Amino acid sequence: MGEHEKRARELKSQGNNCSVSVYKAIAEDKRLDGNIPEPRSIEGKCGALLSAIKILQETGHEDKIEEFEKKFIEKFGYNKCRDLMTHEARCSDYVGECTKMLDEILDNE
Repeated sequence: MGEHEKRARELKSQGNNCSVSVYKAIAEDKRLDGNIPEPRSIEGKCGALLSAIKILQETGHEDKIEEFEKKFIEKFGYNKCRDLMTHEARCSDYVGECTKMLDEILDNE
């Protein structure tokens, strides 16, 4: 498990929401603007996914957003929070996977 994924899971276990957990874990190293998206604020999407999309935008990887979301859906079956809550995975899994996937993209810069 990478450091960002570990940090994101830690933040989630400390009571932060999914969006905050993903964003803060990456923002600390990437000097992002700190404007964390609200969970479910765009079409009811998962907060971890929304933060990942925001991070991709802020780091100049807009071209990776569609592929990122597609991989998330392939892994978990859904992208909306209400649907994911009925899935066998837990929020910490979504947080961890989003952070891991972000690292794969951002580490290849």
